[in-house]
Amino acid sequence: MERRQVLQLLAASASALAFAPARPASAAAATAATAAAGGQPRKVVVIGAGILGAAIGYELSKRGAEVTILDRAGPAAATTGDSFAYLNASTKASSRPYYTLNWLGMAGWHAWQNEPGAPLPLKWAGSVYWRDDAAKARQVAETLATVRGWGYAGQPVDAAQIRRLLPGVTVPGAPTGTFYPEEGSVDPAEAVRALLERAQQHGATVRYPVEVTSLIVEDSQVRGVRTKDGELRADTVVIAAGHGSQALAESLGVALPLTASTGILVHTAPQPHFLDKVVFASHNTFRQKVDGRVVISGSGHEGGGGPGSSPEEIGRGILASAAQYLPQLRDAEIERVSFGQRVLPGDSFPIVGFAPKVSQLYVAVSHSGVTLAPVIGRWAATEILDGARVDLLDEGFRPDRFA
Repeated sequence: MERRQVLQLLAASASALAFAPARPASAAAATAATAAAGGQPRKVVVIGAGILGAAIGYELSKRGAEVTILDRAGPAAATTGDSFAYLNASTKASSRPYYTLNWLGMAGWHAWQNEPGAPLPLKWAGSVYWRDDAAKARQVAETLATVRGWGYAGQPVDAAQIRRLLPGVTVPGAPTGTFYPEEGSVDPAEAVRALLERAQQHGATVRYPVEVTSLIVEDSQVRGVRTKDGELRADTVVIAAGHGSQALAESLGVALPLTASTGILVHTAPQPHFLDKVVFASHNTFRQKVDGRVVISGSGHEGGGGPGSSPEEIGRGILASAAQYLPQLRDAEIERVSFGQRVLPGDSFPIVGFAPKVSQLYVAVSHSGVTLAPVIGRWAATEILDGARVDLLDEGFRPDRFA
C-alpha cells in the first residue's frame, strides 16, 4: 500500500473515532441539543481567535450555530502565531490518553484538508530525530518503542538513512535516530485565517479588536459577554483565549491554573525549497514552511544569546548554531525573532469542557493546541450542540479537576 493511501486510511479511521457520537450528558444539555435540532440555532460567543477559538468557531458554524468570534488583538496575534506548529503524537508518550488525543488531532487535520473552503498550509512528510548524546539517544529510542506499541508509525534510522531522508541537511558524525513518516506541520497563522474564512462562509462573525471585560451571569448561568463596545448575549460562551482565559474564568470562581513557557523561534526570509520534513537535530529544531520561510529554534525551542541580549543577537546565535546543519542559511536574512508564551495548564494537560459552578461556560486551553485543534473543535461542538459528553475528555482533561 502506498504511503498516501496509508495516510488516507489513518484519517478515515481516526476521524471515525474522533467524530463518532458521544454519550448523552446532563438533562439541561440534552434540552439545549433538542432546541438546536429543532431548527433554533444556538448563539455562541467564542472568546479568542487563536487556533482553538478558530477551530471551535468553524466546527460550530458548520453545524448551524450562530457564532461570534471575538479577539482583543486579531487572528493568531498571540501564542498561536508564534507556535512551531509541529503536528504529532510521538512526543506524548508519557500519557496514553494524551497520545490518543493528539493522534486524533492529526487525523482531524487530514479531514479538514479534504473539506471545501480556504486551503490549509499543511506539509505531511514526516519528522526526523537524532541525538549525539548516548543517554538522549536512548530516550529517543524508548519513545519510539512506546508509541510503536500503541500502533504509531515510526522506525529507527542510522546516519546513512538520515542523510537520505534529509538531502538538504548536513548531518555531522554518525548519529542514530527515529523517523516518523506520518507527522507534519502547518503554518499556524495562515491556518487560523483559513479556518476563520471557512467559518464566515458558514455564517460566523469575526470581530477584532474587541476586549471582553467580563462575562454576563444570571441565575448561575452565563448569558453573554460585556465588551468595551457593549454587551453581546449568547446561549453559550466559549473561553479559548490562551493566557487571557485564566482571568476570565477565575472572575467567576472557576479555577484555571496556567503558566507560561517562552519559546524562541527564528523566522528567515523565504528560501528555495530544500526541506520537507520537521527535523529535531541534536542542538536545533527546524522546518521549512510552504512559503519557503525556515523556522528554527535552539534546544528545547530556546537558545541563542545570553541575559540582556537583543532579539537580533539571540536570532543570530540560533542561526549560527543551526548553520552546522543548514550551512546554506548561515547568512540568511532574519525576518523576525518571536518570543512565544506557550500556554501550559497546571498539570500540562489540556483543559476542555464545561466549567463547574456556572452553566453554559465552555473552556478550551491547551499546550499542543495546534495539533489538537481539529479534535477539540469537533468535540466542543458536539458537547455544546448535542448535549453529549465525549468519554476521552473525561480521562483527566476536564476543567473540574482543578475545582
